[in-house]
Amino acid sequence: MRRMIYGVALAALLAACASGGDDTTRYYLLPKLKPTERVVLGDDTVALRELDLPLYARAAEIAYLDAGGAVTLAEEDRWADEPARASTRALAGSLREALGAPVVVEPWGRAVKPVLRIDVTVDRFIGTPGGDVALTGDFRIVRLDDRRTVSSQGFDITAPASGTDFNALTRAHADALARLSDEIVIAIREDAV
Repeated sequence: MRRMIYGVALAALLAACASGGDDTTRYYLLPKLKPTERVVLGDDTVALRELDLPLYARAAEIAYLDAGGAVTLAEEDRWADEPARASTRALAGSLREALGAPVVVEPWGRAVKPVLRIDVTVDRFIGTPGGDVALTGDFRIVRLDDRRTVSSQGFDITAPASGTDFNALTRAHADALARLSDEIVIAIREDAV
């Protein structure tokens, strides 16, 4: 009898999954970043630690500010990838393009010998559909041969959303990260001079 009940329950669950139901959940990828700053490091490898994001920015549901200023998690609009991983990988790709050098994301293997390590702590990474995305926090660049901090500075970035939907909001997230990439590249360039 018990097996029959489990069988019926499993069949009902599979039928619900197969029908698709009325699930209207949409999943968004973080768009490719477009850095504007450039500096050539050559073959030197740069290491990037995973971005330290606030709890709401780590949620699968896209966080946004509602009209009253409350942090709200979208019920039907979600990130297609884990947000800290996606943001870190996108920033690494942007830095790789801007620096013309290999950029590795932690954990990197023992054979990899980066010359610089970049740590990013994000205090705020949220926006409003039809408004702006705010990205604030600080980053630190450490030269690994002598453990000297090359640069330690805050950032306060605002990127406007070009529309009122979540596509526009995710593009604004990418634009904010691209501007952060530019600020890191400028700090690296100033140290190289």
